[in-house]
Amino acid sequence: MQNKCIVSKINKINEASNKFLTKKIKDERLPILQNHTALFGILPDDGSKMIFNEVASIWKISKSSLSDIINKYESQGLVNKCICNEDKRSVYISLTPEAISIKHRLEAIEKEFLDLLLSDFDVDQRKIFENNIDKAIKNIIKML
Repeated sequence: MQNKCIVSKINKINEASNKFLTKKIKDERLPILQNHTALFGILPDDGSKMIFNEVASIWKISKSSLSDIINKYESQGLVNKCICNEDKRSVYISLTPEAISIKHRLEAIEKEFLDLLLSDFDVDQRKIFENNIDKAIKNIIKML
């Protein structure tokens, strides 16, 4: 019997996306973890800096967890971390050139997944799908 629950179907897409991304990261030997890709999505690809607290807020991750993740990628030379001269409590983080190239590769992997997911959709159907997803996300934000 086919599952007709839309939430289950959404979860199935999410699971497939995570598996696809994990496999691609492994196959391409990218030096990051799948559950850390959000960091590379949040930080700008022009190397400009963001305040640590802003990244934690956007990612909705604890500051201690973010600190551990930043330290990991700083030690690998993928993230720069510096303390603000004006306010010693503020920490700025940015991607290194190597990490920017990883970010671009992750974007290409995401596009590849979407192209596979939507392969039977024409241009108009893709736009409608994306618009409907955007509407659903706005509704979720209102609920929360």
